[in-house]
Amino acid sequence: MKNAYLFLVVLIVIPSLLLFLNSCSREYSYEGGRQPDSIVVVLPSVAKYTLAGSPNDCSNPVIKGTYTAGTHLTNIHTVTITVNVTSPGSYNLKTDTINGVSFSASGDFTSTGNQTVVLQGAGQPDNPGLFSFTPQVDSSQCSFDIPVQNSEPVATYVLESGGNSQASCIGTVGGTYKAQTALTAANQVSISVYVANVGNYTVQTKKVNGIMFSHTGTFTTIGSQYITLYGSGTPLAAGTFYLVPQIVGPHPLGGQSCGVNVTVQ
Repeated sequence: MKNAYLFLVVLIVIPSLLLFLNSCSREYSYEGGRQPDSIVVVLPSVAKYTLAGSPNDCSNPVIKGTYTAGTHLTNIHTVTITVNVTSPGSYNLKTDTINGVSFSASGDFTSTGNQTVVLQGAGQPDNPGLFSFTPQVDSSQCSFDIPVQNSEPVATYVLESGGNSQASCIGTVGGTYKAQTALTAANQVSISVYVANVGNYTVQTKKVNGIMFSHTGTFTTIGSQYITLYGSGTPLAAGTFYLVPQIVGPHPLGGQSCGVNVTVQ
């Protein structure tokens, strides 16, 4: 009986001991031997490129879609700009959100040279007017303007011109303009328009020398009449500057724009 018990103990203990020693041997072999190969993570390269037209207006931007205040943008609202790629790779280009709208694009450039990027618009324009957007990559940036028209009913009208020049607005410039002095409500431009159909309208200039003029309203009568554009901004320098009021929105009769000279002291 005693020999049988001893045989049973040996039968259980010896295999367990061998299994333990084999495990230790394999662990020691792994820890003391060649380390496993390192895993190399290859990060995607980022493209190097500049925006055509930088640092001024984007070169020949192609603007698609009609932008209307209070109406959400869809996939048809795009702006195509040109870029010059010096090193292929991934890109992510976007603008700030202005007047409830932004533009963005991402992807990969696979070759160098001039290429186009299609910026997709998103959001809903809050107000009618002419709004400037500036995509930027590193130190390269350019700008494009998006005209946002009024909601219906939209007026049909022209900006009348004549006087000293066929391109000059018929009207007057009011207020005093001084360099580095912000404009006030007294800084106005009054211009003549001819209204064919009543409705909502917006007339605005681009920003020149730090200032611009604009007004949004509703025509309730047809015929010749005057509208007042109100100035905003701060003149950067002294001199005489040419600003161009323009119809923001449809202008089937022509007469979309005219010009005014503003003298800054």
